[in-house]
Amino acid sequence: MTREDRAITIVELLTQAMAAIDHGEQAEQLVCTTLAKASHAESAALIGLDVGHKLHLHAAWPDQRHATVLAEFASHGHRTESQLHIGQHPVLGEVVTIGPELDQHANLDRARVLAFARRGGFSPEGHALFAESVAPLTLLLPHVAEACGREQSVRTAAEAAAALNLTAREVEVLQLLAEGLLARTIAARLGLSPRTVHKHLSNVYSKLGVHDRLVAVSIARAQGLIAA
Repeated sequence: MTREDRAITIVELLTQAMAAIDHGEQAEQLVCTTLAKASHAESAALIGLDVGHKLHLHAAWPDQRHATVLAEFASHGHRTESQLHIGQHPVLGEVVTIGPELDQHANLDRARVLAFARRGGFSPEGHALFAESVAPLTLLLPHVAEACGREQSVRTAAEAAAALNLTAREVEVLQLLAEGLLARTIAARLGLSPRTVHKHLSNVYSKLGVHDRLVAVSIARAQGLIAA
């Protein structure tokens, strides 16, 4: 792979990832798979930490079994201030990680680390690809992570609404209620009558099993129904 080929690979990766984000699709697997194939890695993982500081595997290649071992090693290996680190695993072989040290990253929900492994070691071209990818990935991965978080929030909200038998309109009213709007303001915002809004609120309270606005909002946030 020439320098020009590597540049084309990186540009195409950035373009495809941003297009995926724009279309509401997951880009994490795309990033992981594309770089794994281009570098001839035998396994790859894209990892982060959840709010409980537990390791979370966001993307795996070619399968989750190999990626899980790689992810554990990459998350506990010695890291430096550099975004690129090279280590050795007794089974996986040479391991290259790109990204920050997770347990010292301030914004954990957007922190991501890519890890790649190859038993015989990576070629000089593979190392060059990783090195040239660091700067673009440092800019790209937070956006990829943020898009993934948004998608997860939407999915969680939809599942919670379905479980509580809440309609899309009831969730919409509940979100505006959480923003501190009064019924008449919500009505004006949604083009409804105040009476209709009160009916929606009555349904919401009944389905949540509450009689208080603040309690309803608190439960909705805890369930992931509405934004915090």
